[in-house]
Parts: sequence; structure tokens; C-alpha cells
Amino acid sequence: MTNLTQIQRTTDIPQAMQRFLDERGVKQPEIVKLSGVNKATVNLISRGIEFNGNTRISDKYYKQIANAIGLKLEKAYWQHFNTFNFKQAILTFENARKNKERRGIDGDTGLGKTYAATAFKKKYPAIVTLVKCDEVANTKEFVIAMAEQVKASTIGTKNTILKAVVKKLKEKDEAFLIIDEFENSKKGIIPVIKYLADELEGVVPVVVLGIDVEKMLSKSAEKRKQGFIQVNRRWSFGWTFLNQDITEDITSICESVGIERKTVINWLTARVKDFDSLKNIITTALIESEKSEEPITTEMLNELFAN
Repeated sequence: MTNLTQIQRTTDIPQAMQRFLDERGVKQPEIVKLSGVNKATVNLISRGIEFNGNTRISDKYYKQIANAIGLKLEKAYWQHFNTFNFKQAILTFENARKNKERRGIDGDTGLGKTYAATAFKKKYPAIVTLVKCDEVANTKEFVIAMAEQVKASTIGTKNTILKAVVKKLKEKDEAFLIIDEFENSKKGIIPVIKYLADELEGVVPVVVLGIDVEKMLSKSAEKRKQGFIQVNRRWSFGWTFLNQDITEDITSICESVGIERKTVINWLTARVKDFDSLKNIITTALIESEKSEEPITTEMLNELFAN
């Protein structure tokens, strides 16, 4: 079983190896000599390759190299995985950025919407403004939350602050607005969203995220609710619906963390429907496995998660 993450194996350790070589002006044989790991394996690891043929390189070799070059490895039981939904969400953000258009990402809780939005903001910290509808008590607080991020004035009426936000966004060389947990939007936020959509059209991409938000907008529009009609029309296309079935991702994630027993993978795919739950179960099981020095089995999972 492995307790190193994929990022540690493919990025952190290879980069540390290169720094070690550069700082000392030596070649890879020095790492071979210090670590006791054979030349071929050192070469593969240095290039971020996890497999030697069809066999995954054992964590013990990574640890030997890390110890030899003075790299302290932090133990991690969970890591970033390029799941299908994550890739779909990032692709949606990138397309919106490229084309400066409005988009929407719709999916149940635990499918990775917020995680992907946060990752996108980390990638483009200077351009992305990320606000959540559930973290504000009223519409003015929602507008102030945006203003604080774009460094616009927070003094004045809601409309005054909103205009200052739009001005700041337009002044940037590049800007990007993400509105998360849109299903929790208060009634007063809807006109704000319409204003943002109209004022930023073709200039600043606006992406909304939430649970059943496309359905919420269309049903409210059918009921002729003021504001919803207009916002629904502006988001009548460009929706990305995240996949509810994460079976394939569960299988690949299990392989990445060293869970290979088919019975365990079947147990997980039969019971787990979101990534938050999967993270909790796998992390707990890995910790228990390490403590007991026993492999993860369905018996262990049943005992840990009997309820």
C-alpha cells in the first residue's frame, strides 16, 4: 500500500532531485550512490514516471531518494485527482475565459464544483473573483463581497458599489467572475446577476455554479418570476452538467492510493456517490490500515462504517 501522493511521486520528488543536482553541480549517479536505488529507477523517478514497465515503482525507493537528498516528505492520505468532473469543470472555465462568455456548471453536492472553482482561482489568482451566495445575509453583502475582492469601494448604496465593481472588472487587463452555490441566491441577488451579465457581456466571463440551478432558473421563468425570466434567458445555453456516476473515478482513485482489492472497490462503488464521502472513507481506512498493519478489506470497511 502507498502513502505517497501522485503529486509527491510525479512532481515534488523529481523537482527536489533536480534542485539537489543543480545546487551541487553533480549528476544522477550521485543520487544512485547516496540512495542505494538503482540507476534505471532513479532515472524513471527523476522524469516523473511512476511505472517501470507495468509495475508501479514502490514507495520505498521514493523515500530512499528523499532521505538521500534531504527532502522531508509530508504524509498524505488524500490528494488531487483529475476526475472526469474536475476536467469538465476546468474545461468549462477555460472555454469561458477564452471566449469571454457566460457559462453554468450544474451538479449535486460533492461532485467537485467548488473544488474546481477554487483550483481555477489558484491558477489565475490575479484575474478570478469567486463569491458564494450562501455566505451572505443579503444582496448588499453579496455586492460588498465582490467589491472587496476586486478592491472597489464598499461605501454607498448597493447600486453604487455594484457599479464600482463592474468598473473595476472592466478596467482589468483580464477578469473572470465565478458565482458559487447559486441555488442559494436570495431573491434580491437575481437582478444583480442580470446587471452583471449585461454589463460584462463579451468583456468578462461570468460562470455560475450550483445544484439544479438550470432547473431552478427555467422553472422560475415559467412561473413568470421577475428577474428570473431575464437571467434564465441569459443562461439559456452553455451549461455543463457534472456526471452523477463516479464509478470509474472511484476505481482509478483506489488504484492511485494503493487499494487494489476488487471486493473493496466494489464495496465503495456500490455505496459512495460523491467525492466528499469517498475522501472521508478512504482516508479513514488508510489510517486504520496503517495503524493495524493490515490491508484494507470489506470487513474493515464494514466495521468502520457499520452505520
